[in-house]
Amino acid sequence: MMAALLWGTSGPFMRMADGYGISILQVNIVRFTLSGAVILLIAFMLHPEVIKPSRRELSPLFLLGACGMIISALGLNIAFLHISVGLAMVIYYSAPCWVMVGSWLLERDKPTRWQIGAFTLAIAGVWVAVGGARNMGTLDIAGLAGAMAGAVGYSFYILNGHYGTGRDAPFRSFLQTYLLATTMLWVMVLIRGELSSLLTVPLQGWLVLVYLAIATSLVPFGLLMLALRRVSGNVASISTMCEVPFSMMWAWLISSEIPERAALIGGTLVLLGIVSLSMERSPEGSILEEKI
Repeated sequence: MMAALLWGTSGPFMRMADGYGISILQVNIVRFTLSGAVILLIAFMLHPEVIKPSRRELSPLFLLGACGMIISALGLNIAFLHISVGLAMVIYYSAPCWVMVGSWLLERDKPTRWQIGAFTLAIAGVWVAVGGARNMGTLDIAGLAGAMAGAVGYSFYILNGHYGTGRDAPFRSFLQTYLLATTMLWVMVLIRGELSSLLTVPLQGWLVLVYLAIATSLVPFGLLMLALRRVSGNVASISTMCEVPFSMMWAWLISSEIPERAALIGGTLVLLGIVSLSMERSPEGSILEEKI
């Protein structure tokens, strides 16, 4: 719950960073670099053997997972700047549905009626939320595309964790994926020439960047890992769904943004669909547990 509470502040603080002239790429290069450095230090102290890349990291699914991690971060941040935080989170939380679609394609199994029902309920929730925002005139195509790209990108990362390199070496896969994604971000920042302008960011802007790197990245993931020592993956996964209402709460408290009524209804349908999906599958194979 604390992890979800912290994750929920990402939207308002991303807007603060934008207010200081900090681009989405700059925000994420700081987040990924600081978080990656801490993860690399932990690996060096506890599991130094996982630091060196292997041939397994050359697989297409691993590369897709690394690209998905970047798309997920950039897409959601774009959404925060173009549509309401609540609507962005509702669309983004459709990610388990796209993981399920990917599982159907990779396993070549026919979906069960329960899975189809859960998928339909979640997609209906997204449809309701998007339709309500369009009727109110608060829908932006760039924001919608960013949130959907973020959801699909995150599903790529999860699919690699379940079917690719993360299947038998999850920590190694997480570290290598994070390092490759960070390297890709550095290349993008250098090509666009956005690194030097970070030096002109005011102190308040750097405080926002440090908050995003620590309070919305490192700390919540650490809390989640601690939670998994005491509760099951499904329980932890369902608890972190509170990020959706928490994000709406923080947007209201920090940015005075009132979520669209349709986003509240649609978000409820999306979460119900994901919860019902977790109830159909065993904890070992649950889509929600794989999300962690």
